[in-house]
Amino acid sequence: MKKLIPIEFVVSLIILFLLISSSSFNFIADGRIAIIVNNDNPAEKLTAGEAKLYWLRKIKKRWPETNKNILPVDRKAKCAERDAFYAKILNMSADDVESYFSNRQYQSAEKPQDKFTSDSEIIEFVSKEIGAIGFVSQSALSGDAKSKVKVVLTIE
Repeated sequence: MKKLIPIEFVVSLIILFLLISSSSFNFIADGRIAIIVNNDNPAEKLTAGEAKLYWLRKIKKRWPETNKNILPVDRKAKCAERDAFYAKILNMSADDVESYFSNRQYQSAEKPQDKFTSDSEIIEFVSKEIGAIGFVSQSALSGDAKSKVKVVLTIE
């Protein structure tokens, strides 16, 4: 005689599978994130710690070499690039980042990060703003896009 599996167990497995599989569609094509700045920014390389401090404007609000405002660039919506940047560079959740910038805006009238919907929009903005620092998928930096900005850090 066969033993039947309880329906609650099957439903739980299906829900678990759907949750896991839906998050796996949110991936980065080549698995790498590039931290980018404007080509005219004298910064050549940044460590993860430096990228975090500049992006959050924790120590400085202006780039030391250019005296231009630091303009952090972010994604409008949840995506693999944003998740990786927040986790691997900032060590913060999306809620923590939003709270951080809201507090900075309230306490010192500091402008929040600029937000865009795609890598190409971020690359275009960073290419036009000398103070901008952002993150994109490494695979987005091909052809013409690669010449528009400077990669100062790559993370896996």
